[in-house]
Amino acid sequence: MPPRIPRRTLAARLVATAAALTLALTACGGSSGGKSGKQPGDGLTSATARTGGSLTVNIVTESRGLDPFTGTLSSVADYSRLNALYDVLVYGDAKTGQVKPQLAESLATPDGGRTWRLVVRDGVKFSDGTVLDAAAVKFTWDRMADPAARSLYGSSLRGVTTRVVDARTLDISLAQVNARFDQVVAAHLAYIVSPTAYRKDPQGFARKPVGAGPFTLKEWVQGDHQTYVRNPGYWQPGKPYLDEVTFRTITDQQQSFNSVSTGGADMAITLDARNASAAKNAGFDVTEMALNGPGGVLFNMAKPPFDDPRARKALALALDPDAFTKMMYDGQVVTPKSLFAATSTQIDQAAVPPRAQDKAQAADLVRQLAADGKTLDFTLLMPASTNSSKTAEYLQQQWNLIPGISARVSTVEIGALTAKVLVNRDYQAVYYNIATPGEPLLWNTLHSGSPNNWLGYKSPAADAALEASRAATTPEALKTAYTKLAQVTADDVVMIPLQESITFTYAKPNRFGGLELTTGGAILMDRLGHTGS
Repeated sequence: MPPRIPRRTLAARLVATAAALTLALTACGGSSGGKSGKQPGDGLTSATARTGGSLTVNIVTESRGLDPFTGTLSSVADYSRLNALYDVLVYGDAKTGQVKPQLAESLATPDGGRTWRLVVRDGVKFSDGTVLDAAAVKFTWDRMADPAARSLYGSSLRGVTTRVVDARTLDISLAQVNARFDQVVAAHLAYIVSPTAYRKDPQGFARKPVGAGPFTLKEWVQGDHQTYVRNPGYWQPGKPYLDEVTFRTITDQQQSFNSVSTGGADMAITLDARNASAAKNAGFDVTEMALNGPGGVLFNMAKPPFDDPRARKALALALDPDAFTKMMYDGQVVTPKSLFAATSTQIDQAAVPPRAQDKAQAADLVRQLAADGKTLDFTLLMPASTNSSKTAEYLQQQWNLIPGISARVSTVEIGALTAKVLVNRDYQAVYYNIATPGEPLLWNTLHSGSPNNWLGYKSPAADAALEASRAATTPEALKTAYTKLAQVTADDVVMIPLQESITFTYAKPNRFGGLELTTGGAILMDRLGHTGS
């Protein structure tokens, strides 16, 4: 067994991204609040996989691109697809929270996080026959950091310099101490491209990717499916177990469930708790991965009306989060209070009070804005999903009950919404999920110096808390920093948190085994296979 990668920390519920940022888009679901279901290590994970066969997986979102620069790093988007194509340098283990090696042999810091050394595994080749070495890692990361790439994840390399020591060794220097840089690599920097293939066709690489993963891309029918076949040159003998994997894009979660029920698909990945509940009731194997952050309304604070905190606070005070969860999920989800899950041990939960509904105060804030010549007239972007219309209807109704608030809703396909919000920043408010608070998501999204601060948020107090989190060398220091961040962002109403989320993976019983998930909810595709049952 390869050695575990040394890490400097953490609270037990470690997170890597989603989101991509990854941001998992959760107007389509919510968590079960820990009241039902299995945890990683049970269900689909408990059976032994055998060699051979194919697998069809239903997934919510179409890909923007199958390169590490534009792919959407979310459990319901491209995480599992990219794992199939590229494998990972390192990953966050969902069962333990530890960062573990895969293509990397080790990733360690000798000095508490100022410098790191990455050693790649010997003998790994890309599917085009070229070698995955330290130079390939540097090439990928340099490309990621180049503003011309317009990568969603380039800010993870801000202030990072790399030096190839030898064929397998890359030295990494950080502008600031980050004792959790291994998490950054696991979340945003784990996918390495073939430099040879990329240089041949940089514009077409996103549709003709070349990695060192267990599978290669055979076919991509836009909006319908992607089919992958076994990589015969994969570095792990005897793996992958499957001969072929097809990811089908199905936005409607009832349709997705029906297709698994009738045999049109073998497995589905969803954030919809009710869909997962139906799977449990049908006797399916269901594995759930609790993510560590909430879904809710986020704001573009770089433009009116939400550059004024009174506008954000007015919308928050107009809503009753508990009533929302009762209406949407029969009270079966936990109502979050901050950017962190209500059950997260990364913060002192008692230090962040819940926000109570106060329509009178909301109306007073709207009057204050009007007196200053400001109108609270805006559009909320919603991701296209099963429950979007119900969620949007509730929010719009509650807001429009307050005199002076005029709320409209625009529903956008998830991939297009990601580009509109994260890349172009062409929005006022959006229903999104901060699914994995921690490195590098919080820094990238909230620090005023981050080029990927798509919220336009600027707070010296939040910056200080983020910097303290990176410098923290003990769980206690990290908890103090994250608690301060939770308090500051709650006071500033950076988000109206409404629901927590869980990634669910389900299949008919006793058909598949070897399911192992990362902390972002992605499937490690080299390990999954039929059971022979």
